[in-house]
Amino acid sequence: MISKLKKYLGGLACVALATAITSPAFSQQRNILAEVLERGTVRIAISGESPKYSMMKPDGTPEGYEVDMGQMIADQLGVKVEWLKVDGAGRVTSLQTGKADITISNFTSNFKRSKVISFTDPYMVVGMVFYVKAGRDDIKTVDDLNTPDRKVGFGRGSTQEVLVPAAAPKTTIVRFSKMSDVLSALNTGRIDASALDNIGLSGIMAQHPGKYKVLPGRYSREDIALGLPRDDFEWWRLLNTFMRDFNMSGKNDELFKKWFGADRPRVFEAW
Repeated sequence: MISKLKKYLGGLACVALATAITSPAFSQQRNILAEVLERGTVRIAISGESPKYSMMKPDGTPEGYEVDMGQMIADQLGVKVEWLKVDGAGRVTSLQTGKADITISNFTSNFKRSKVISFTDPYMVVGMVFYVKAGRDDIKTVDDLNTPDRKVGFGRGSTQEVLVPAAAPKTTIVRFSKMSDVLSALNTGRIDASALDNIGLSGIMAQHPGKYKVLPGRYSREDIALGLPRDDFEWWRLLNTFMRDFNMSGKNDELFKKWFGADRPRVFEAW
């Protein structure tokens, strides 16, 4: 009887092991580094509409701070880059669906996103600010936006989804798919203000000197990092090692100054 029981339990163990090996959770474990090296390309999702971070040249090729960073990663891997232009929400979904291996797109690491994707250590710290057209003398502070008849617009899927209502709970929110649509709405008066991180906004204001003004105050502390697919520890370890070297070697400081013309904000700056 005991012998039969042992055989039965042993059989159940084999079935359980076989089920585990063929289950979706087990079989979906990826080796992204091996895929990248075999393919000969690393697929990097970028905005392409964030001045200084990533922009598209007239010939359709990207340039910018984050583009140079992505090229550095590819060079160290010994592969070419396949750039994917995505909107705010696409920064996450391109990783979830396996279309991108990395997202480098002014991407804030936060708890909600970290439930579905992974992040490296940050390469920059920023804070959200509000801005309006320079001629809007009727809007001097964020309090002037905190009423239902004022409209604040920003990119869909951005951290502004949470931060703007926290700063101005009574304002009317308008969401857009592209940064160009936000600026168009602001310029034509369809919205009264917009919100963006201070570094991203500096790039826009450099392109359009005198056109916008920043309202007083900074309304967040956000760590900007590389976004990666979840559940591949070795890929995260490799890219996190790159990020630590990038920050500590001075290369990040050099690259930031090249594109933004200023010293990089400290990642652990006191706010």
